[in-house]
Amino acid sequence: MILRPFFLRGNKGLTLVESLISIVLLGTLLVSVLGAFTISNLGASRARHRLAAMNVISGYMEQELRAGYDGGIGGEADYYETISSADPTPVTIDTRGTADTSDDLVGSLVPDPYFPDNVENADGTQITYIGVPFKIVGFVVTWNEDMNGQACSERAVCYVAYHTSS
Repeated sequence: MILRPFFLRGNKGLTLVESLISIVLLGTLLVSVLGAFTISNLGASRARHRLAAMNVISGYMEQELRAGYDGGIGGEADYYETISSADPTPVTIDTRGTADTSDDLVGSLVPDPYFPDNVENADGTQITYIGVPFKIVGFVVTWNEDMNGQACSERAVCYVAYHTSS
């Protein structure tokens, strides 16, 4: 007697129970795979927006570095050349690849709140490194992700050393 697998024994085909079990297994597999695609799409979108926010911050830091130690628009609490903490600057994080600005993802740029006294220590002495004074410049970009409504932010800080103008 030759033993054949159960699915080759006769010409019965699949029973209703076997069909339902295979549909349930296939559905479970598809739902988990599609969930993984959705999660990876959210992660890729957030990473793209974080990179765009860092590029915005980089541009403003370049302006501060070009302005130098003595640049900016005022005293310690308001030391940025282009923005002040009182007026957040709107910045475009994602244009979504269209010319229509109504669908853009817009965030706001503000000075870093952790460095309000950017040129002196807590005791009032000037911040120095090996005798060279410097100031701390930092920016924060905040935005809300559209897909999940999560509030996001990116922060960066740089140090601007004093140098004489030539």
